[in-house]
Amino acid sequence: MVRYRRSEMEFSLLPSSYERVIRLWILAILVGLSAHRNFVDERGFSDDELVEFLGLTDLSLIKPFDALAARTALREKHAKALARPAGAPTNSCIAKNITWLRDMAGLSEVESEILQFTVVQGQHPLLAKVLEMAGPLSLSSVEKLFSVVLDHPLAEVSKALRSSGALSRTGLLKVDLLGRYTFSNKVEILRGLAEQLAVEHPKPFELFAGSFVEAPASLLGPENYLHLQEDFAIITAYLRQAMSERRVGTNFLIAGVPGCGKTEFVRGVASSLGHPLFEVATEDRDGDALKGDTRFRSYRLSQAILSRGGQHLICFDEVEDVFRQKQEEQGLERGNPSGQKGWINRTLETNPVPAFWVTNSINIDPAFLRRFDYVLQMGIPPRSSRAKVLNDYLVELSLDLSTKASLANNEHLTPAIVERAAKVLKAVHAEDPSINLDKALARIVGNTLEAQGVSREAKVSVQHLTTYRPELLNADCDLIELKAGLVKHGSGRLCLYGPPGTGKTAYGHYLAEALDRPLLVKRASDLQSKWVGGTEKNLAAMFQEASQEKAVLILDEADGFLRERRGAERSWEVSQVNEMLMQMETFDGVFIASTNLMEHLDTAALRRFDLKIEFRYLKPEGAWALFQDTASSLGLDVEESDRLKLGRVRNLSPGDFANVMRQSRLRPIKSAAQLLDQLKAEVALKPESRTKSLGF
Repeated sequence: MVRYRRSEMEFSLLPSSYERVIRLWILAILVGLSAHRNFVDERGFSDDELVEFLGLTDLSLIKPFDALAARTALREKHAKALARPAGAPTNSCIAKNITWLRDMAGLSEVESEILQFTVVQGQHPLLAKVLEMAGPLSLSSVEKLFSVVLDHPLAEVSKALRSSGALSRTGLLKVDLLGRYTFSNKVEILRGLAEQLAVEHPKPFELFAGSFVEAPASLLGPENYLHLQEDFAIITAYLRQAMSERRVGTNFLIAGVPGCGKTEFVRGVASSLGHPLFEVATEDRDGDALKGDTRFRSYRLSQAILSRGGQHLICFDEVEDVFRQKQEEQGLERGNPSGQKGWINRTLETNPVPAFWVTNSINIDPAFLRRFDYVLQMGIPPRSSRAKVLNDYLVELSLDLSTKASLANNEHLTPAIVERAAKVLKAVHAEDPSINLDKALARIVGNTLEAQGVSREAKVSVQHLTTYRPELLNADCDLIELKAGLVKHGSGRLCLYGPPGTGKTAYGHYLAEALDRPLLVKRASDLQSKWVGGTEKNLAAMFQEASQEKAVLILDEADGFLRERRGAERSWEVSQVNEMLMQMETFDGVFIASTNLMEHLDTAALRRFDLKIEFRYLKPEGAWALFQDTASSLGLDVEESDRLKLGRVRNLSPGDFANVMRQSRLRPIKSAAQLLDQLKAEVALKPESRTKSLGF
């Protein structure tokens, strides 16, 4: 091995077979490029290690130092080395890997030797030091350096270093075209590649482990993306034709919130087609994140390598660093961090291997966006898909159905959260089989959701603590007959209005059960966004989710999105109502909007509802029936006199009975009289009761 001493530490670097060629390269740089000026002066040599390596120790001991003799000795040694040319060893690990790389990337002889020289100088500190002695280099200086050191015509070297050449096109080597820098800053090899080329690999593809790797098998299949089945079908059909015709410039943009299953979706597409999928690396061997420029070069390398054999697909995940529209617009960076804008455009138009570009944000320059064949924006999967993901990841564990159903109700639950929770839960269960799996799963998932700033519990609008009996409600419509009509036709738009607690939202639950459909409940506060246009997007997403789930959609406190536009003071108030009306027009399902402020609604909005149904406070007979049901649930006896007392209580609603039932958990109700008193207390808090009690 070639060895050298530095600061009393000894390093083993390259095989000893490299010693002759490295000495030749060093002498060529010192003599052929006049770098000796930084090595020899009138006072002596500037580096003792280099003196020893070149065999100049005797000259360094002569006093006074003879600089002319030293320079003459260098020229003689260079001439002698040229007379006995020494090429790089062909049987070394680096040479073997360079040969593999040359064949896979289609490199010329000159390109291969330039790459090998750059790798070797990174492994040999003395050679790297001499390159620094050459001083700042321009592009022409770098071309001359490679021409002199590797003994190739300058024209061939210039061609090899062009942006259209294989080294640049594949991203293996990057040469700064403008500035004057020392070699280490002027010529840059793809990060991690030098280390890969310096070690043995059983298979050629392992050379690129720091740049791209074969994707693991998909954990989720098409059945987990039923809400995207049309997109899945279009993408797979288009890919089959594009790959059969070897069409260039085939690109898909997959955008969506983190953890929503974008990468798994891409893996599922590849699995469905039966073609290998390779993914561009996001971090190096030490786990450090790779920058956008390095990853874009890795992507170009994957295109060059994978296009030369077989039918492959490429997934370029987390591409936010590549498309930095805001930085370009605001001048925060000089140009695009991954190269010039036109360069990326050409890459998108000419890539031979179909590619999926995956991002968390679709805020991309339109010049890039229009070059994608298909753009898919994914959100968090709907409830049915969330339930399927939970079942698939947790099939090996015995969990209560109610636990998984409760988790599936949480609209913030992503496949990524489920995957990690399943991994932790399986490990915990293997270590301690006695652990309560249901509680552990709820805690694992809940902690993650909470850390992300969202609720660990699903948003449930109503808990039915009393029996729901629509025939007892005081509505201006036959609710039983309405249910039959909805069961028959399957769609309808209802506006339910009236005081709080009169059974409006609960009627939606009742209809969902009667229609045997899932229920999607949203409040106005769930949809409001602080960002301009964010609320409109949330409204659209709500209707889309309901369509995908074929769910009964209930929007509580809908007044804000249905208010009279003529009185609007801000433009966004109008745009939100407009979005609401447009979504209602196109929604083909059961939609229920409940409000307490009917008099403030937009007339155009009211026209879009099939029925406007008023829910009033209970009639005496309805109140008495619910009183009896509640007393029976609490184990209380009632008498006819209780009916007379209850009849004097006005403004009772089903919600009052539900509130009293909840209170009984904390403070047991021991008699019908106490039940009546607590109902009176509920009524006394209502605005109607407070107004009358004032007496003026």
